[in-house]
Amino acid sequence: MKKILKNCESGRSMVEIVGVLAVMGLITAGAFVLIRGGSAAQKRSRAMDDVAVIAENIRGLYAESDDFKDLTDNDAKGTVLIDALYLNTATPFGGKTSYTVVRTDDAQGFIVKLIGLDAKDCSALAAAAWPNSNGPAKCDNKGIVSVVFGK
Repeated sequence: MKKILKNCESGRSMVEIVGVLAVMGLITAGAFVLIRGGSAAQKRSRAMDDVAVIAENIRGLYAESDDFKDLTDNDAKGTVLIDALYLNTATPFGGKTSYTVVRTDDAQGFIVKLIGLDAKDCSALAAAAWPNSNGPAKCDNKGIVSVVFGK
């Protein structure tokens, strides 16, 4: 005679529940990593846009000149034109970061600097392609990205 056993199991076992929770945790952790990476990329992109706007407006300010020998701290800091471009005000990175502009030693160009970055953002911005610049950006060990522009 065969015995017929009844299956009295109902619901899920603890192992199945723990497995589902572990998978959900991995998916959530992955989402946080993607969001954080996207946020950093967005900040860098906005900073690059800000620097491009600053450069174009400095070029416009000195369009009638052959060089930038008259570029002074008053032009680079504190003027309505430059303050409107976020210079020395809030940057996408917040905190103690700021923009500044100085002329090159030969006065044939100017340098837009983003100051106060962490090493990762500094390196990433230095490696980025900067349109309309006079070469690649540079990152120093103090968290300053320098981008050289000219006429």
